[in-house]
Amino acid sequence: MKHLLIAAHPGHELLLWKWLRKERPQVVVLTDGAGSNGVPRLGSTVDNLERAGASWLPQVLAPVADTAIYQALLDGDTAMFARWLDALTAHVIEQNIECIVADEAEDYNPSHDLCRVLANQVALQAKANGHPVLSFGYPTVGHPCPPARLAAEEHVVVELGVQEWRSKLDDLYGYTRSFGGQLQREFEGFIAEFGAEAYGRECLFTAQPTRYEQAEAPATKPFFESAGEERVAAGIYKHVIRGAHLQAVAEHLRGHAR
Repeated sequence: MKHLLIAAHPGHELLLWKWLRKERPQVVVLTDGAGSNGVPRLGSTVDNLERAGASWLPQVLAPVADTAIYQALLDGDTAMFARWLDALTAHVIEQNIECIVADEAEDYNPSHDLCRVLANQVALQAKANGHPVLSFGYPTVGHPCPPARLAAEEHVVVELGVQEWRSKLDDLYGYTRSFGGQLQREFEGFIAEFGAEAYGRECLFTAQPTRYEQAEAPATKPFFESAGEERVAAGIYKHVIRGAHLQAVAEHLRGHAR
């Protein structure tokens, strides 16, 4: 089966450490990973993909800075996202991709949620063109294999052997420490909360429409809105990205696909 992985950020591929080696997918990454420190992370991700036997496809989708995505969301400028949708859909059909895997929408980071919206729309557009595909998501924050979801949702689980698990952890620790900052703090926080053993399984869940595509209000304020408000108050940002910005993109892409 031919797989396409769509990831919002460099480094996400390490969460699917064994799955990459098992399926050897084609991979696109939306951003270069240059967050607040301005240091891109693509080089390390390209190395990770090569070691796993996966294929990076910058010719299909060239990564941009997170700030470019944020500004487009704030401006309501969907041109770049529509180009991505067209390019990815064409690639899926032309290359006979049978399964799309992408970040889940977790109300944590706008680029993550945009990635899920984009993957959903690619799958829908491919199906509309006579090329149905399987579509899965994987958690990028929080527990990598939540037991409650395993009991309630359709899923695929990849189990790691002890040495594979240790190698995966070595790569995760090495990657996050090499870039430090928020990336390292986030990963160490996940390890502290869920335990290193949680990363011994990789879980893919059948993709679902996001609340943005269904025009649903969140149960609680998204983390990215709260964090944005704090940074605006601190004078770091000028504007806050809201769920409404992502809903507007979802509506435009749905109409663009039609």
